[in-house]
Amino acid sequence: MVSPLNYRIIFLLVNGFLLPMAHATSTILEEVCHKVVDIDFCLNVFGSDPATRTASLPQLGQLAIAKATDKASTTRTDIKARSFFATDPKIRDLLNQCVHEYDDALVLIRMAAVDLKKARYAFVYQHASGAAREVFACEQGFIDKSVPSPLTRANLQLRDYCNIIEVIANFSDHEKTK
Repeated sequence: MVSPLNYRIIFLLVNGFLLPMAHATSTILEEVCHKVVDIDFCLNVFGSDPATRTASLPQLGQLAIAKATDKASTTRTDIKARSFFATDPKIRDLLNQCVHEYDDALVLIRMAAVDLKKARYAFVYQHASGAAREVFACEQGFIDKSVPSPLTRANLQLRDYCNIIEVIANFSDHEKTK
C-alpha cells in the first residue's frame, strides 16, 4: 500500500522536475511563434505536432524546413496542373512563371536544410528569405497584371513557413554566439 507520504513525494517530483522541463521546451516554440508575422499559423502548425514539444531550435528548424518543402512541392504540382488546364493565356503565363519561382524557392529551401545541418544560421536565414521573395514574386505577377491570384492562400502559407525558418535561424544564431 502506498502511504500519503509517498503520494507527496511523487507530487513533488512531478511538479518539481517534470512540469518545468515540459514548460521549458514549450517556451522555445512559444518564443519562436511570438516573433513571426502570423503567430496563430505558427502555433497551429507546430502546436499540433507532438515532436515540437521536446524539439531544440535546430530540430524545430528541420521541422519547419520539412513543412516548407512539402508545401512548396505540393503547391508547385498544383500550379502545374492549373497551368495545364488554364484557358486564358495571361493566366497560363502567370502560372508558368510561378512554376519557375517555386522551383527556385524549393532550391533555396533545400539549401537552407543543408546549412542548418552545418549550423550556418545566417545562410539558413538568407535562403529562407530568398524563398519567401520567390513566393512574393509569384503573387506580385498576378497583382501587376490585375488578375486575381488563385494561389494567394498557398503563397501566404509558404511565406509564413519561410518566416518561421528565418526566426529560428535568428534564435539559433544568437544561441551560437552566446
